[in-house]
Amino acid sequence: MTRSSVDVVVIGGGPAGLLVASKIRNLEVLVFEEHSQVGLPKHCAGIVGCATARIISKELSPRIIDHKYNQVYFIAPAFRVNLIFDRDVAFHVNRPLLESILATRVESLGHRIIYNSRAVPKSLGTVYARREVYKYRYLVAADGAYSISRKTLLSSKFEFLVGLQMRVKTRDLDERTLYIIYTDIVPDFFAWIIPLGGEALIGTASRGVLNVDKALSYIQKLLGVSQQTILEKFGGLIPVHKPLRRPVIYGSVVFHGDSVPLTKPYTGGGLYYIFKLSPLLARLLESNRLEDYNAIYTRAFYSKNLLERLGVQFLRKLSMYYLPAEITRRLHSLSLVREEDFDDHYRLVLKTLSVLPLLGGEIFLSTLKALQNTLY
Repeated sequence: MTRSSVDVVVIGGGPAGLLVASKIRNLEVLVFEEHSQVGLPKHCAGIVGCATARIISKELSPRIIDHKYNQVYFIAPAFRVNLIFDRDVAFHVNRPLLESILATRVESLGHRIIYNSRAVPKSLGTVYARREVYKYRYLVAADGAYSISRKTLLSSKFEFLVGLQMRVKTRDLDERTLYIIYTDIVPDFFAWIIPLGGEALIGTASRGVLNVDKALSYIQKLLGVSQQTILEKFGGLIPVHKPLRRPVIYGSVVFHGDSVPLTKPYTGGGLYYIFKLSPLLARLLESNRLEDYNAIYTRAFYSKNLLERLGVQFLRKLSMYYLPAEITRRLHSLSLVREEDFDDHYRLVLKTLSVLPLLGGEIFLSTLKALQNTLY
């Protein structure tokens, strides 16, 4: 068993691991990716807000953003809400292309990506992969929602929603509209329809696989989609366990991406915080100041995420996951919704709390009751 030594080992060749590696110029980086290529298997819906789309287009390529939406149509059991904006508020990311461009950039810097390699922390300062031990100065654990690194080093327990999507041929869908569907079949999340030019992604998530299948069947009937028009199916896990309070441990290991998880509690999206925090993390690695990342992470992510998690908890307790759709409609009517709110959901939470009396009696009482149940 040989030993190799490298400055930075990155476990995971997804967006989180690749983006950090692509920002490091003055250290040697080795990325381990368990699959034969980046971007696959598919598991992400790929919807981001305007801030994330702007960063991706400017820093990588505008080709990665392949569809734009200026309307969001919410369908709930008791109401329907169609929000129309003057500018685009949601964008679809071509994830395989995103990760392919990032991988090319990583390798152009002289860093290595080793494919078909599952790396596991062996002891502090070493990882084991391909029957070899690799010594590192820093370890970036970006190995996804079910992080073996986190399980090995922190003995963490995980909690997930199971997500499943189908790419289908469709007609008669507005190509500029995202469709969000709330149904009692999946009370702890929602379903979605994402038009993609003659095709669409339809998907949902739930704690139970059976509920996911039932919800997808419901949407198929809603759209009139036959089995013959289903082009592919894919899915993945959406982490709903509490994020790490301090992602840097032992002064040399940092968790990043879904291993934290750096996700929005309400939608499960993670690209916004990956793009926001990766350059900062890379800079601290290069300057030998990794311990400083904990404070930056708390300000940029953890404190806001805590507020969002409180909101999601009381929605799930009351089985009112649809409530933000109605609240957003009221905020929109008051001209209080901005494009950037779709990246930073905590802004919507703060706006909701500040104008509760103006949102209507029923929403006010429901929200107030939910807050009391959550905090006491």
